[in-house]
Amino acid sequence: MNPHSNQKGFMLIEVLVALALFGLSAVFLVDGVSVASRTMRVMKDTREMEQDLLWVRSQIFKEHRYEELEEGGEIQALTIGEVNWEAEVEMTNVLDLYEVILTLEYDGNDDLGIVSGERISKIYLFRPGWSSDSDFATERSRLLEDKKDKIREMKEERWNQ
Repeated sequence: MNPHSNQKGFMLIEVLVALALFGLSAVFLVDGVSVASRTMRVMKDTREMEQDLLWVRSQIFKEHRYEELEEGGEIQALTIGEVNWEAEVEMTNVLDLYEVILTLEYDGNDDLGIVSGERISKIYLFRPGWSSDSDFATERSRLLEDKKDKIREMKEERWNQ
C-alpha cells in the first residue's frame, strides 16, 4: 500500500476555491444589505414627504371661505420645507359640491434627499356655505331650479303612464 493514498485533509487548491467562494458570497451579501438599507431610507423619506403633503392639505382645507382658498398662500412643513399653494374652485352639477384643483409647490430638503417639486390634486369638497357667496349664489339657484324642473318632469311622466 502506498502511504500517501490514504491521506486525510484538503489540498491547497480546494482551500483556495473555498476561500474564493466565501469571499464572493460575502461581497454579494454586503452589497445586498446596502441596497436594502438605501431602499428603506428612500421609502422612509418618501413616506415622510407624503405625510407632510397630507398635513399641508388638511391645513389648507381648514379654510372655510373659498375666496381665501383661491388666494393661495404659503405654509411651512416639517420635512419638505416651505410649500406654496394655489387653488382653483369650480362648481359642479351636484348641489354644494365643488371641484378644487390644488397645486402645491415645495422646496424639498437636502438633508433627507427630498428634491423640490410640485403636486397637483383634484379634490371634491362638499361645502354648503360657499353657495351663499355672490359668485356661486346665482349658479346654485339655477342648478336648484334645473333639479326641481327635472323632478317635475319625472313626476309628470309617471302620471302619464
